[in-house]
Amino acid sequence: MSEMAASLSMEQGPSDGGTADRAEDDAPSTSKKKKTLGSFFKITERARPTHPPQQALATELQSYLQCADLDSEENPLDWWREHQRVYPRLSKLAKKYLGIPATSAPSERVFSTGGNIVTCLRSSLKPESVDRLVFLAKNL
Repeated sequence: MSEMAASLSMEQGPSDGGTADRAEDDAPSTSKKKKTLGSFFKITERARPTHPPQQALATELQSYLQCADLDSEENPLDWWREHQRVYPRLSKLAKKYLGIPATSAPSERVFSTGGNIVTCLRSSLKPESVDRLVFLAKNL
């Protein structure tokens, strides 16, 4: 409690009503405004490309189509990671679609678990109960 009172008295300044502080606040400040680290990385309006986004996308796609083919032994996700700065929009799409597993094994396992849970004797289970039982079977 005493810390709060001390900080409040420091904010208010001297007990003369703070007239000295107000006079200083009215004077024009000559100090520079401090910049944050993030402001150095922001793109200014004049630094932005002048062509529309559709044209930039078309240019990026043309550049990608003209580049050399990837060796069949290389990992495509690694290639996109290396070329992310050159093809920013296309790399997002590549990461989205190349990150999908090309197998149905996980979904087949879930269906198999569901088939093991819903037997002839348990065929009257509600779908919500089956969902919970499959979840528990796969996560415990």
